[in-house]
Amino acid sequence: MTYVAHYYYNYFTRVNPLPGPFPFPLIGNVPQIYLLFYGDAQMFYDYCYEKYGNIHEIYDCDRSIILCRREYLENFLSLSEKNAHWMRFNNSIKPEEFGTKGKGILFNNNFKSWVFNRQFFSQAILSPKFTDEAIDWINKLFDELESYWNKLFLEEIIKENKVQLDFSGWFNNFTNDIIISLLTGEKYYSMAAYFTTLSDEKSQSAMINDSVKLAQALRKQLLGVSFFLFIPSFLRNYIPFFKNKANDILNNMGFLNQRLDAIIKRRRNEIDNTSLDESLPHDMLTSMIIKNTPRDDNYFETGEANRSMTDSEIRVNLLEGIITGTHKIREILILGFFYTVNF
Repeated sequence: MTYVAHYYYNYFTRVNPLPGPFPFPLIGNVPQIYLLFYGDAQMFYDYCYEKYGNIHEIYDCDRSIILCRREYLENFLSLSEKNAHWMRFNNSIKPEEFGTKGKGILFNNNFKSWVFNRQFFSQAILSPKFTDEAIDWINKLFDELESYWNKLFLEEIIKENKVQLDFSGWFNNFTNDIIISLLTGEKYYSMAAYFTTLSDEKSQSAMINDSVKLAQALRKQLLGVSFFLFIPSFLRNYIPFFKNKANDILNNMGFLNQRLDAIIKRRRNEIDNTSLDESLPHDMLTSMIIKNTPRDDNYFETGEANRSMTDSEIRVNLLEGIITGTHKIREILILGFFYTVNF
C-alpha cells in the first residue's frame, strides 16, 4: 500500500502533466494494451493518438511522452553534441540483455557510439552505388512477384476464388526479400515460401525453409521489442509468465545473432578471397565490412576515431536495419496501393 500511495503521489504531482491513459503501479498501461487491444501495441498507440492528440503520455516502466508532429521531433534527430535530447530510449530495455550495449542506432544511448554507428549506416545506404543496387534488386524481385501472381492466375486459384489475393501478405514477403537482399547481399526466398502455401506447386527447398525460419524470427523479435519496452524489468525477471516470455524472446535473439554472424563470416571470407582489382557488391554488409580498410576507396591510415567496425557492431546494425526496414516499407507499399486503388 505504501508503494501504491507513493506511486500515485508522484503521478498526480508530476511536472508538466499531459493527457493520456491512466496508469497502474509497476505495469503502467500494460492492462489497457492486453485487455482492450489484445496485446496489439500499434492499436493502442492509434487509440491514444485519436483520443489525446499530437502530444500525450503513456506509462510502461516509466513515463514516456509521445510526440506526433514533425516540428516536435527535429531536435531529437540532431547530431550535435549540444543537443539536450540525444537519448533515444529510456532504460526499460537493458542493452546487455539484447547484446546491443554501445552498438547500433535504435537502442544506443551512448552518444559517441551512436554517432559512429550512424555514420557507417548512413554512408552505406546513401552511396550512389547502393542506390543502383537497390533499383536492380527491386526490379528483379518485382518481376519475381509478378511471375507468382501469373502462376496463381493460370492455376485458376484466383479466378475461382479459392484463395483471395492478399496484398498485405504478398507485400510483407516482398519487403522481406528486398530488405534482407539489399542489406546482406544474399538472395532470400520469403515470396517463394509464401507462394508454396497458396499454389499446388510445392517446394521442399532447404533455402526456402531457411528463409521462412528467418522471417518468423524477425517478426517475433519485432514484437519482442515492444514487450521489453512495455513490461518492467521486475516482472520480466521475477514473475513466471513474463519471465518465460522474456526468455523466449532472448532465445530468439540468440538464433538471429547466430544467423547474422554466419552471414558476416561468410562475406568476410568472400572479400578476403577477392583480389583488389575485382569489384565487390554494394550491399550494406559489404560496405560496413570494408569501410576504413584497404578495400575502401577512401581509405587512409587513421586512428581509433575512424576504425573499422567489429562483427558484433555490424550484426546489430544489420538486425536493426532489417527489422525496421521491412516493417516501414511494407506499410508504405500497402498505403500507396490503397490510395492508388481508391483514388
